[in-house]
Amino acid sequence: MTELFRRATACLREAGWTCEPPLSMEDGIPSALHTAPEPVIRWVSSFSQLSNADETVWFLSRHDYSTGSEDAFAWNEFEQLSIQAATTDDELVAVSRFWKRHVPVLLSVRGGYEYLAVRDDGAVVHGTEPEFEEAVVVFSHFEDLLRYIIARPAARNDVVERLLFDGSGTTLSR
Repeated sequence: MTELFRRATACLREAGWTCEPPLSMEDGIPSALHTAPEPVIRWVSSFSQLSNADETVWFLSRHDYSTGSEDAFAWNEFEQLSIQAATTDDELVAVSRFWKRHVPVLLSVRGGYEYLAVRDDGAVVHGTEPEFEEAVVVFSHFEDLLRYIIARPAARNDVVERLLFDGSGTTLSR
């Protein structure tokens, strides 16, 4: 798994992303990650920052999930926006139910708000504003997202290409 993380991070760096080494992990796993699959916990623990060049798209790090984070954009920002937008108790329940099953792993503010999250069954979903909870599956497993980053196959995933590689469609040199 560590090799998969290393290779995915290297490919993102080749595409112009910034990666900083992980911070100390002595504090234990943040409560927001208690339901996350083990590969996700290990991935978010493998860096302290992983973002595109203009910092408009980023993978959340283990530190980002800490409740004491003072960052301008919280790890659960889209959940909070949905809660604020809910107008009925039923809508509040639906928002809460959705986010109990999904852990955001990547946030984007480039051209609108969107995210990638890992569902409790391991699938990676993509959601956008204004209805964040109307997410669609883009990969069956989190590891498939990392393998995609490494391989960048000819049959591209338009959502992932746009988020991670600015939709340029250019092939990275190997």
